[in-house]
Amino acid sequence: MRLPILPLMALSTALALAGCGSGKTVTATNESVSDVAKKVSDAGLHFNPGRWESTMKFVKLDMEGMPPEAKEMMGKMLGKGRTFASCLTKEEAEKPDAKFFGQADERCKYDSFSMGGGKIDAKMTCKAEQGPQTMTMVGNYTADTYQMTMSINGMGPQGKAMSMQMDLSAKHNGECTGKEEGKSGAVG
Repeated sequence: MRLPILPLMALSTALALAGCGSGKTVTATNESVSDVAKKVSDAGLHFNPGRWESTMKFVKLDMEGMPPEAKEMMGKMLGKGRTFASCLTKEEAEKPDAKFFGQADERCKYDSFSMGGGKIDAKMTCKAEQGPQTMTMVGNYTADTYQMTMSINGMGPQGKAMSMQMDLSAKHNGECTGKEEGKSGAVG
């Protein structure tokens, strides 16, 4: 099964939200990913550079007309985490660009975005091959950690209604090792 574009961008978006800014808040309504990235950067919300270990766990996955075999396979994935490591450079941490926040090609826009005081609340709409998809993100962050719940609704393969929910968490884990990109392993 090919996943919609939103889950593929989830890790980079979530990592971007791990910023810390003493009392700074960024809000946006009906703005592009690049405009929101610029607002966050201009607000001076800084991120801790180095190695980040993120875990993504599927909590719910429903798809209209899913064959029983596929449902069973998906059921086995629910509740199991996948851990990914990434390296955030000092430059990326100080001045994140639109790619850091997800789809830089502007297929996505934030319907609403609020980040400040250790809380994130956002709703994003993307134009996917199958049709529009909506993602909501709600969570908490510090300079070194984040926890977030993401819900995605839209059309899946063959134009069937689809919804999924993921829990994301991450922690800063020291200096980059050079082995972060593309490395992942199962947890939980």
